[in-house]
Amino acid sequence: MKTAKIVIGANFGDEGKGLMTDYFADKAGNGRRSCLVVCHNGGCQKGHTVAAPSGVRHVFHHFGSGNFAGADTYLAPQYIVNPMIFQREYCELAAKEALTKCYVDRKCRLTTPFDMMLNQIVEEHRGNEKHGSCGLGIFETIVRTGRTDGEFTICEFADKTDADRRMLLEEIAAVYLPDRLRELGIAGIPGQWVEIISSKDNIIDNYIADFRMMLEKVELTDDSIIDAYDEIIFEGAQGLLLDQNNISYMPHLTPSNTGIKNPLDIIGSREGDIEVCYVSRTYMTRHGAGRFDTECSKSDINADMVDLTNVPNPFQDTIRYGTLDLYDLRDRIEKDLGGRNLSKSIAFTHCNEYEADKSVIEMLFHDYNIYMSCGMTREDCCERSGR
Repeated sequence: MKTAKIVIGANFGDEGKGLMTDYFADKAGNGRRSCLVVCHNGGCQKGHTVAAPSGVRHVFHHFGSGNFAGADTYLAPQYIVNPMIFQREYCELAAKEALTKCYVDRKCRLTTPFDMMLNQIVEEHRGNEKHGSCGLGIFETIVRTGRTDGEFTICEFADKTDADRRMLLEEIAAVYLPDRLRELGIAGIPGQWVEIISSKDNIIDNYIADFRMMLEKVELTDDSIIDAYDEIIFEGAQGLLLDQNNISYMPHLTPSNTGIKNPLDIIGSREGDIEVCYVSRTYMTRHGAGRFDTECSKSDINADMVDLTNVPNPFQDTIRYGTLDLYDLRDRIEKDLGGRNLSKSIAFTHCNEYEADKSVIEMLFHDYNIYMSCGMTREDCCERSGR
């Protein structure tokens, strides 16, 4: 590893991390430096949109957002893998002629369809008190794998026969799922889910087929893979305000470290130039329920803007909007940095939708490199030194 960029969302997510990852990957490629994007937290609930200058658009889940710029992907051990979503995304990227190599850490945990069902059943049961989950089973995967004898990892599942895989999945469906529902205060499987779960044989067959396909398309490895590349881009998911340790925003958080902790753990004692880039829109957004101190109407930001990625869904409803307090932004970034002596930058995206106070930005972030983007592609980004 010669250089590293750590791309961190500074708010509730949806800040433009995919855009900045693509921008940095393109710069690496233009400099003839090999580039690897590391996904190090969360899982397939990550939805990072990248629009290539050619007009091709993709919402990245399992693959790093540097694909269009030719960067490879490494799913670090903190990343949760879903073979069903992987298979679908692989086919989408193949159709767009945008596939690059994907490495998966042997310790990555696996989401099953029954984790997803649990997640969705629980959210439906909460009614108006739902948390705003994506319904993709991330938290339920963490709970289940934390209770087994050894984690349910991709390596462990790969070492099993199809018969053993089926037996394990059938046990999760028949025993663990109803037990977990009772633990959560749900006495039985809701009526509309009975028919779905009764089709578990087909669900399990399809899951095993998707898993086998995924194994054929990836290379299992560990974090030593980052030593084979000139530039590493750590692409974070969600944002600082959703970090699992941000207790003042409990319980509406994501079950992972959203700041620089995971990337620095992976880098360890390796030497190289490291730049931490915090990303924010010029305003704020939030999915689902939970505290939002600066919430306002969309019309207070820009009534005419259109978001093709963050469309309403039954688990998170409609995306929420708020103004951005630049002083609070600076404080939470500095808290995440924790006094570490690292090169730091701030990227403001969606500048074409809402105008930021540039004088305040330059005053608060005078010791940062500053990136500004007035559109959705890497060509819309510009950089100026704040130092």
